[in-house]
Amino acid sequence: MDLGSQEQGLACEAGTGACPGTTVCAYTGPGDEGLCRPACINGTCSNGQTCCTQPSGAPYCNSFCY
Repeated sequence: MDLGSQEQGLACEAGTGACPGTTVCAYTGPGDEGLCRPACINGTCSNGQTCCTQPSGAPYCNSFCY
């Protein structure tokens, strides 16, 4: 695994898009592999990050939205 993807977080499980714990799969673009990010609960992120919505999938928290 290259360092770039490791810094962003765990990759979602191939095929299912599953993520461990309460994290959700954030897709970086059409057809791209997703990365597991903290879930955005009720439009807020506990760590001061931005709540990002995505066309297919649950809202997630990140320092920037893809």
